[in-house]
This record gives sequence, structure tokens and C-alpha cells, in this order.
Amino acid sequence: MTDLLVINKPINDPLSYCNYILPHVSRSFALGINTLSGQTRKSVLIGYLLCRIADTIEDDVKLSAEKKCLYLEEFVNCFSDKKKSSFISEIGHTLHGNSFHLDLVKNTHLVFDSFYALSKNSQSILIYWIKEMCFGMIKFIKKYPFGIRIADITEYKEYCYYVAGTVGYMLTDIWKEYAYFIGPKRYEILNKSAGIFGEALQSVNILKDIAWDIENENAIFIPQSNLTELSVHEIVNLTANNMDISLEYIQNIPRINTSVRFFCIFPLLLAIATLREIKRSPSILKPLKKIKVSRDETKQIYKNAYLASFSNCWLRKTANKIRLIS
Repeated sequence: MTDLLVINKPINDPLSYCNYILPHVSRSFALGINTLSGQTRKSVLIGYLLCRIADTIEDDVKLSAEKKCLYLEEFVNCFSDKKKSSFISEIGHTLHGNSFHLDLVKNTHLVFDSFYALSKNSQSILIYWIKEMCFGMIKFIKKYPFGIRIADITEYKEYCYYVAGTVGYMLTDIWKEYAYFIGPKRYEILNKSAGIFGEALQSVNILKDIAWDIENENAIFIPQSNLTELSVHEIVNLTANNMDISLEYIQNIPRINTSVRFFCIFPLLLAIATLREIKRSPSILKPLKKIKVSRDETKQIYKNAYLASFSNCWLRKTANKIRLIS
């Protein structure tokens, strides 16, 4: 796996800025997005960055619930009035968090310039699903104004749908629009598990960061009634089942779409490896060390993800192997 080229930060060109900031806000997704091409790549790139902007607003621990809701509502309004994106760029100077995430928010106007250069079909897809995500975020912020406290498994699934399942559906709509041989029947098959694909990745992030979220983000995403080591493993089992469904989702993407498949396979295999480490941790609620996949294994997963993009057999074999690595 080669290092991503870091270029000097562009000032005015919208798409150049989007390409610049991508690896700084997500290295793993950048690797996948950079294998895509044409309208597919642009749609996924812009869609991802817009979701990241909304997520940065939601995650700000120093921002009041009222302002979070206001800013997310104004963010949604940018889809009908591009000029409003300047307001979001300005509030970026008042937010707290990762410096690159904040830089992205400060340049929301450039991301929306790129959004409005997309095809009308791509715009419609992104508008629908990102609005769905934002309204879901607002719903939970209003319900838990002093920090997320997920009550039960039903609410856990609902939250994962809004913040990640929506992304799975958004991606699937993009595949339908631009990928090869995804007609109505194939799309219907993919759409049945599209949300689960996004939710599976989200669940792994929640599980590996339980302690961090409680201590630093004032958020408890695991149902509070289940907040014991034993019951957390119930969420682990749910996530493992969602991983299996996600593997089926990818296998139903025609193999001619190798770049699309790689985009999906690489983060899923990483998530399977991370879930393996979570299962082996003596304490998920209070891990002795940060739960993560080694750099060497990540490189190997990258190579196998490339091969699996051509072969469902290799995909299944690799997933099973990763689960058993000691």
C-alpha cells in the first residue's frame, strides 16, 4: 500500500480542495475513493465530504444542542441555496475538533461549489440521503441535548441507520446510476442490504471507541440498559451478523465493477479485522490499549481487497482468514 500524495492546499478551485482534504479526513476512504473514476468518484467524494461536515457539527462537544440543530438545519438549506454555504464556512471558525475536520467545515462553500457541478441525478441522490442523515441527527440531539444516551437496541439500530445506513443507501443509488449491469432487479437485491452495509461499519467504530466516547465525547452509543461486558457482546454478535450480510451485499455487485467493489471491500475487511480484535480484548468497556489493526495487516488487507474485487471466492476466503488470524 503506497502513501497518498499530499499536495499543497489549493485556495480557490473547489474540486482541487476536495481532493486535497479527503486523505486528511479519512485515509482509508481516500484509498477507496481514489480507485473510482468519473461521475462515480466525484459523487462519492462530494457525498462523503458533505457527510463529514454534518458529522463534525454533530460531534462538537462544546456546542450547545440548540446551535447544533440550527447549524445542521442551515447546512440542509445549502442544498436549495448555495449562498447559505458561506454561513457554514464561517461557523467552522467557532467549532472544536480535529484540525482537518474543522478546515473542511471552513471550506464548506467550496464543497458545495463542487456539489452544484455534479449531474442533476447525483445531486438528487446526495440531497435525499444527506437530508435524511441530518434530520436524524437533529432528532437525536433534541432527544438527548446533554449528550447521546442510547436507551435500547431498537434506538441503537435507529441511530446507526441515520448516521451510517443512509450512507449505504446513498452509495447504492450512486452504483445504480453509474455502475455497470445494475438494473432494477440487481438494484432491488442490493438495496435490501445497503443500509446494513453502512451500519456494520458504524457499529465497529462504536464498539472500538466505547471508552473514548464516554470519556471524551460525552456519548454512550451502546444501549445503557446493556452497558456491561456481557451485554456489549450482544452488540458484537449483531455486528458480526451485519458483516455477513455486508459480504453478501458486495458479492451481488457485478464483478465488472472492480473499483466499486474495492471501495466497499477494503473498509469491510478492515472492519472484520477490527471486530476480531474487539472480541479478543479482555475488556471492551475499558480496553488496556487502543483497539486497532496493525499496519502490516492493513497492507495485506489492501492487497487482498484488490484481488477480492475480481473474485467472490477470494472475498469469502479472505474474510474467513481474517477472522481466524491469531
